[in-house]
Amino acid sequence: MTIEILVYPTLAFLAVGMTAKLIERERDVLYGPYIWGRQTAFDAFSEELDAYMVALGLKREYGRFAVKFASLSIFASAIIG
Repeated sequence: MTIEILVYPTLAFLAVGMTAKLIERERDVLYGPYIWGRQTAFDAFSEELDAYMVALGLKREYGRFAVKFASLSIFASAIIG
Protein backbone atom coordinates (compact mmCIF):
# COMPACT_ATOMS: atom_id res chain seq x y z
CA MET A 1 0.00 0.00 0.00
CA THR A 2 2.81 2.40 0.84
CA ILE A 3 4.55 1.62 -2.45
CA GLU A 4 1.44 2.53 -4.45
CA ILE A 5 1.08 5.81 -2.57
CA LEU A 6 4.63 6.73 -3.57
CA VAL A 7 4.84 5.23 -7.06
CA TYR A 8 1.63 6.48 -8.72
CA PRO A 9 2.07 10.18 -7.90
CA THR A 10 5.74 9.94 -8.90
CA LEU A 11 4.88 8.41 -12.27
CA ALA A 12 2.18 11.02 -12.87
CA PHE A 13 4.60 13.81 -11.95
CA LEU A 14 7.27 12.44 -14.29
CA ALA A 15 4.81 12.03 -17.17
CA VAL A 16 3.48 15.58 -16.81
CA GLY A 17 6.98 16.99 -16.41
CA MET A 18 8.32 15.21 -19.48
CA THR A 19 5.31 16.26 -21.53
CA ALA A 20 5.76 19.88 -20.47
CA LYS A 21 9.46 19.75 -21.44
CA LEU A 22 8.58 18.25 -24.83
CA ILE A 23 5.99 20.95 -25.53
CA GLU A 24 8.43 23.63 -24.40
CA ARG A 25 11.12 22.26 -26.71
CA GLU A 26 8.73 22.08 -29.66
CA ARG A 27 7.74 25.71 -29.17
CA ASP A 28 11.32 26.89 -28.73
CA VAL A 29 12.63 29.11 -31.52
CA LEU A 30 15.92 27.22 -31.90
CA TYR A 31 14.47 23.70 -31.98
CA GLY A 32 10.86 24.19 -33.04
CA PRO A 33 9.25 24.34 -36.48
CA TYR A 34 9.96 28.07 -36.82
CA ILE A 35 13.16 27.49 -38.75
CA TRP A 36 12.55 27.43 -42.49
CA GLY A 37 12.13 23.90 -43.83
CA ARG A 38 11.94 22.21 -40.46
CA GLN A 39 8.97 19.92 -39.97
CA THR A 40 7.19 18.83 -36.86
CA ALA A 41 7.27 15.16 -35.92
CA PHE A 42 3.64 14.76 -37.00
CA ASP A 43 4.36 16.25 -40.45
CA ALA A 44 7.28 13.89 -40.98
CA PHE A 45 5.19 10.91 -39.86
CA SER A 46 2.33 11.97 -42.13
CA GLU A 47 4.61 12.18 -45.16
CA GLU A 48 6.13 8.78 -44.36
CA LEU A 49 2.68 7.26 -43.97
CA ASP A 50 1.59 8.77 -47.29
CA ALA A 51 4.63 7.23 -48.98
CA TYR A 52 3.76 3.79 -47.58
CA MET A 53 0.15 4.15 -48.65
CA VAL A 54 1.18 5.10 -52.19
CA ALA A 55 3.64 2.19 -52.31
CA LEU A 56 0.87 -0.21 -51.29
CA GLY A 57 -1.57 1.35 -53.75
CA LEU A 58 -4.07 2.40 -51.14
CA LYS A 59 -6.03 5.61 -51.09
CA ARG A 60 -5.94 7.97 -48.15
CA GLU A 61 -9.45 7.93 -46.76
CA TYR A 62 -8.84 8.34 -43.07
CA GLY A 63 -11.89 10.56 -42.62
CA ARG A 64 -14.39 7.85 -43.51
CA PHE A 65 -12.49 5.28 -41.47
CA ALA A 66 -12.40 7.60 -38.46
CA VAL A 67 -16.14 8.16 -38.64
CA LYS A 68 -16.83 4.43 -38.84
CA PHE A 69 -14.43 3.66 -36.01
CA ALA A 70 -15.83 6.47 -33.84
CA SER A 71 -19.33 5.00 -33.95
CA LEU A 72 -17.95 1.56 -33.11
CA SER A 73 -15.94 2.90 -30.18
CA ILE A 74 -18.95 4.83 -28.83
CA PHE A 75 -21.04 1.68 -29.02
CA ALA A 76 -18.34 -0.37 -27.29
CA SER A 77 -17.91 2.20 -24.52
CA ALA A 78 -21.69 2.22 -23.98
CA ILE A 79 -21.64 -1.54 -23.51
CA ILE A 80 -18.57 -1.54 -21.26
CA GLY A 81 -19.38 1.61 -19.29
